[in-house]
Amino acid sequence: MQPVPTLKILSCLSLSLLLTACGNQQADPASPEGQRQAVFQQFLQHSEPMGGMLAGRLAFDGEAFAGHAEQLAGLADAPWKHFSEPDQNNPQPNAAMPEVWSDADGFAERIGQYQAAVTDLNLITVKGLDSPEQVTSAMQAVQQACKACHDGYRR
Repeated sequence: MQPVPTLKILSCLSLSLLLTACGNQQADPASPEGQRQAVFQQFLQHSEPMGGMLAGRLAFDGEAFAGHAEQLAGLADAPWKHFSEPDQNNPQPNAAMPEVWSDADGFAERIGQYQAAVTDLNLITVKGLDSPEQVTSAMQAVQQACKACHDGYRR
């Protein structure tokens, strides 16, 4: 068996790095999509630790969980204003499906469901938490609200 030339290996490696970089482009932070992505990243910064606590990947800490729920509730209104309809002046290579605009009532309903679920979760945590069982169903409602919106309105 002949050894593979170093130049060939480096070429393949360079090409794969280039392709990886092209497929992972971020939106312009000043664009509506960039602003949405920033808020949704904040959502994840709070929901992932809560999910980790409920799944047993992280130790349950009622005070930390409540803090994340409060922050999530504070962000619940933030991303929706950044769903401006794409046009020639505002082209968006985005993950939002056209149904966001063609089914605006359905989209608004999903947003309301998410906001209500987050509010309910936060209200439970304000009373203090001793165990994950106190918030499991409320957190599942938040996760289902996220999934419902993604299923119908996100690529």
